[in-house]
Amino acid sequence: MLRCIIVDDEFPARILLKEFIEKVPTLELVGSYKSGLEALPVVQAGGIDLMFLDIQMPDITGVNFLKMLSVQKPLVVFTTAYSEYAIESYQLDVLDYLLKPFSFDRFMQSVSKAMQRISQREAMKGAVQNVVIESKAESGKTSEDLDEESVVVANDNISHNAGVMLIKADHKIIRVRYDEIMYIEGLREYITVYTKSGERYITLESLRNLEETLPSAEFMRVHKSYIVRIELIRALYGNQIKVEGVKDYLPIGKSYKDIVQSKLFEQ
Repeated sequence: MLRCIIVDDEFPARILLKEFIEKVPTLELVGSYKSGLEALPVVQAGGIDLMFLDIQMPDITGVNFLKMLSVQKPLVVFTTAYSEYAIESYQLDVLDYLLKPFSFDRFMQSVSKAMQRISQREAMKGAVQNVVIESKAESGKTSEDLDEESVVVANDNISHNAGVMLIKADHKIIRVRYDEIMYIEGLREYITVYTKSGERYITLESLRNLEETLPSAEFMRVHKSYIVRIELIRALYGNQIKVEGVKDYLPIGKSYKDIVQSKLFEQ
């Protein structure tokens, strides 16, 4: 069950979203608010998984509201009648962008993305717990000791050998050839490796550390959360790129765009 809220100054939009949410058994509507200022205490209290957020609101825009949040943000789907905000939404690591008026089918695409992202987080939590339990059993150290060393443990879960990435995951060491990898997503101290076969592997590791060890001729950091295999990058669209074999466009971080454009899309 995903706990969600609506933040939109337009009454018809709030009613439509409420009706859509109530049709989905896996969604629970916690509240509906006319402005970010009304919703702020609820979001700051935590426990919200998904927020449907309008951009153009009178007191504070959705963009500025999102920037002012000091706690871990819920997943955010922007809802707006103005398409020019799409690029900025990707820079803010927003999950999806619904252009009004949108259908129930399009709404469900956003919900599916949210459920997939939550599932990834849960899988990553499970990976962390497995590493901690195994390390505790092997070393006899306390949980407090292991918490302090979790980043060190993470760094041991990836190694490289002649064009192959060796990944410790699910109590196994998995060999993944570089040419099988489409892209790698980072979330805090975890990474998910996405492959052409549809398999994905989650393990403890820093995306920054991985960037330093992968061959720069084959892989490129394009965002704070993404490393992509260069030969699979097919198109540049605003602040997004199309990667062969990946359904959705991936975002390009503001600080990475010039490098991506000059290296791959200028003659």
